[in-house]
Amino acid sequence: MRNIIRKSFFVLLLLSIFFHLRVAKAFFWDSYLVKINGHEYSKEDYLKWWQYWKEPKMNPPKSPDSFINWVLLSNEGKRLALDEDASYKHKLRVFLEVRSLLLLKNEEVDSKIDLSRERLWKEYVKNYVPRLRIKAIFTKDQNEMNEWKKKVHTEQDFEKLYEKLQKVGKAKDFGWERPITIPKELRQTVLKANPNSIVGPLYYHKTYFLLYVKEKVGPDKEDFKRVEREIAYKIHKKEEALLTAELLKRLKKKYNVKVYWDVINKIDLKPLPKDLGDKVVLQIQGDKLTAKQFQENLKREVKLRLHGRKVTPKELDKLKHFLINTYIAQTLTAMEAMNRHYENKPPLKDLFSFYKKQMLVNELKQKIIWPQVKVTEKEAKAFYEKHKEAYTSPEMVEIAVIKSKDPKLIREVYKRIKSGESFFDVGKEVQFHGVRPERFPLNRLVPEMRKAVSKLKPGDISPIIHFKSGQDNWYCIVYLIRQYPKRVHSFEMVKDHIIKMLKQQKFQELQQKYIEKLRARSDIKVNNRVWKELRRQLEAANGSHS
Repeated sequence: MRNIIRKSFFVLLLLSIFFHLRVAKAFFWDSYLVKINGHEYSKEDYLKWWQYWKEPKMNPPKSPDSFINWVLLSNEGKRLALDEDASYKHKLRVFLEVRSLLLLKNEEVDSKIDLSRERLWKEYVKNYVPRLRIKAIFTKDQNEMNEWKKKVHTEQDFEKLYEKLQKVGKAKDFGWERPITIPKELRQTVLKANPNSIVGPLYYHKTYFLLYVKEKVGPDKEDFKRVEREIAYKIHKKEEALLTAELLKRLKKKYNVKVYWDVINKIDLKPLPKDLGDKVVLQIQGDKLTAKQFQENLKREVKLRLHGRKVTPKELDKLKHFLINTYIAQTLTAMEAMNRHYENKPPLKDLFSFYKKQMLVNELKQKIIWPQVKVTEKEAKAFYEKHKEAYTSPEMVEIAVIKSKDPKLIREVYKRIKSGESFFDVGKEVQFHGVRPERFPLNRLVPEMRKAVSKLKPGDISPIIHFKSGQDNWYCIVYLIRQYPKRVHSFEMVKDHIIKMLKQQKFQELQQKYIEKLRARSDIKVNNRVWKELRRQLEAANGSHS
């Protein structure tokens, strides 16, 4: 009996410990942020959402409601099978294709291009130095050049002749030239020249040149800084083309590209023979391009590039090759990018997951909520009548003002104007930038000025007006040029704006009601402990960026 009691006691003790551990775990160790209809969303889920959902400089929300509402709307879109709509699938595919193409380019091209400082310096030394300061005299007449050559033996001889020929357009100062800027045909000869030496005659593009190399400078760190970006751009552009060509070469084999030039060569801009239209000109796996489709693209290209003028056979052939190569490149890269399934791995995985749900939210708004939004012209007119002041241009005045902090000066100015001197001429003497007419709403003027101007007629000059601005005392004289009375904008003028605004308001109201219904029929639990931790984390991150 004692053994039985002892065993029963231990069982109860164990059950009690187990129960309390579960309660303790539930209280202290639950790590979810929110639980919606039994599905747990963690702090990490929220942070991923916030990363893509927030707008620049947006402060963190004070509650997780925005996230909960977003999840509810997204789930509702899924429940209504909006992800099966053709428009949803198309938008998703376009987004995925564009992002995947960028990742493919980065993986196969950009990441393989070496733009290290060492590489750039090597290119600099090879093609950008030595720099040579060059002057030249030139002619198309070989006999004339031979005569010049006989006369030029020293730097002084060259400069003397250069000055004379400059007046007749047969001399030029090229300034500083680099190996990369010197024509290939002349490069080696010119680069061998020493400072203060005469080079030539050299023949290039049916012209004879006699050069004077005044200075020659080798590699220099400051000069490298000036051309570093240009060098990087040229290397990137060149290697990008090579790596892209290599990628396409591999992909053509992988996807078994077949081009039927025998069919393409029969295509021109005339109507196609009946037996030619459905023939295949290009095949990439199951993707086929027919002669009829190709000709339609060809006609568009001719119209776009050649503006409908008559096309030569050579130009037409060139356009055909361009179109085929473009179609192959676009199709192959798109296929390969999609087949690599970048959406299943970072960095695209989280963004694509967010985008799918966000698109469901957008589809729900467009297909379920917006169709319920109705605003009649009668409603718009009632709003207009009630808020007519908002659609009224205030009374405006065009004035010129002379002002000063010196009361003595402003009294002197006032006397001169009253005695017949021009308001604007006197204003030029008093104010550094002179006086110019400006247009203001009457109700925006300081009270003292508004009161004085209200009593004036166009062409009148006000008495001296005194007013305070901050700690300063100001004195001014106002010349009223024109008055513009209040003007109420007609309903027809503002109708579209009012209807658009009212529609947006109704949409917001309907969306809120829709969310409230979703929340009412959902089981939502918020883990306040985790939310407070997350809120502190978001505020700290937000503070570090501000």
